[in-house]
Amino acid sequence: MRVDTASIESMFFAIDPSLRKLHRLKEEYLAFNDAFYPTTEEASKTLETLIQKYKRSDQRVFVEFAQFLKAHKKEIALSFTAAEVSRRGSKDLETCYARLSNGPMESFNRKPKDYKRNARGTSNFDYTRNRILWAERKDPPILGIPKTSEQIHTKSLSEKTKKKRGSSYNKKK
Repeated sequence: MRVDTASIESMFFAIDPSLRKLHRLKEEYLAFNDAFYPTTEEASKTLETLIQKYKRSDQRVFVEFAQFLKAHKKEIALSFTAAEVSRRGSKDLETCYARLSNGPMESFNRKPKDYKRNARGTSNFDYTRNRILWAERKDPPILGIPKTSEQIHTKSLSEKTKKKRGSSYNKKK
């Protein structure tokens, strides 16, 4: 039987009419969460309206959810604070606004754990530290001393006068 999402939803709604109410209430919260509010106060007002609607609901799960929302109302409203951001790779100079999130910091904090896991037992602190610095910074310091790209890529005088490795090796002997 080939069915699409709408057909499956209608089958579930036919089983129990309260599922349609649950679905509608869930969609209202998702719409609230996806909306852009110019001020925290406006987000707080809309959230309060949603809390009152959930409290009056005959669905126990949403009554409990309303209590949760009320307990964390201030934090939820503050999460709608918008900040001006620049998008990576964006060529337009148009101003963009996004909600504040600790996601970028959590991502950065996760990277050392991922590098440690990928090292599979190698326990060299300097190697791990340098790998993280090289991966995350645009101009990473080398050995803890910031150097320019020119300093990195030009050979010192002592390196130029050294013999090449393997130059004394003679295969014919």
